[in-house]
Amino acid sequence: MFVRKALNDDLPKIIKVINDAKNLIKGTGSPQWQDGEPSKSVLEEDLRVGRGYVLIVNGEVAGYTALMQTDDPHYDVIQDGSWVNTTDKYATLHRVSIADGYRGKHLSDFMISNLFTIAYEKGFRNFRIDTHAMNKGMQHISLKFGFEYRGIIYVGDKEDDRRLAYELNM
Repeated sequence: MFVRKALNDDLPKIIKVINDAKNLIKGTGSPQWQDGEPSKSVLEEDLRVGRGYVLIVNGEVAGYTALMQTDDPHYDVIQDGSWVNTTDKYATLHRVSIADGYRGKHLSDFMISNLFTIAYEKGFRNFRIDTHAMNKGMQHISLKFGFEYRGIIYVGDKEDDRRLAYELNM
């Protein structure tokens, strides 16, 4: 089991992992990821710029995450709170997903821990993540890793684009 940078050849398997996650989220009643995003073009962009990472288990793509290493403009405005660290560069975890058949094995813990190591080696000490208020699983994972709730951000213009924002400083 290991985490590596995603390759173009991984795209069909990444799309399956994302679609599995979309179905899981849909089952909770959450509107997150039910509008077609993350789309194939977003995932292709992740691969093109080198921010996509896959979790490999027994030779298969079992998880996917985008490790953003540039500022996310959605985080420029935070409501009902504030970021603690506004001066250091930060890395953001997006699209954290585990495929059907691999859930319940704490693989997201392994994947995120590896991504922290990768980002830490690149000089990041500040991390951010966001999720929909109905995505209790991602909230749990964020808090388990020591992220602290910081406020509300918006990833679009609709009320459904409201996200709980978290920050971790190492």
